[in-house]
Amino acid sequence: MKKPAKLLRNIFLIPVYLYKGLLSPFFGGGCLYHPTCSTYMVNSVLKHGIARGFIMGFARILRCSRWYYGGDDQVPETWSWKAIRDGFTLFRKR
Repeated sequence: MKKPAKLLRNIFLIPVYLYKGLLSPFFGGGCLYHPTCSTYMVNSVLKHGIARGFIMGFARILRCSRWYYGGDDQVPETWSWKAIRDGFTLFRKR
């Protein structure tokens, strides 16, 4: 990855890093998924870029509720709308 692109991605992720370092310790381990939603956001942005990674991370945050089971949910290797949709259907409570 080129250095300017990596730098821009890390600048974009500063709010997530601040949340992980300053706020998350006070909330405890309440995330339903592994890795946590904030770690998923960081990994998806670093792997798929700012726009696509943000969409994947935001969709994951929307799934972090009582209507979903949670579990092991890694960032997909390839980006697609199908991968995002599958996350909503795979972990949904019936």
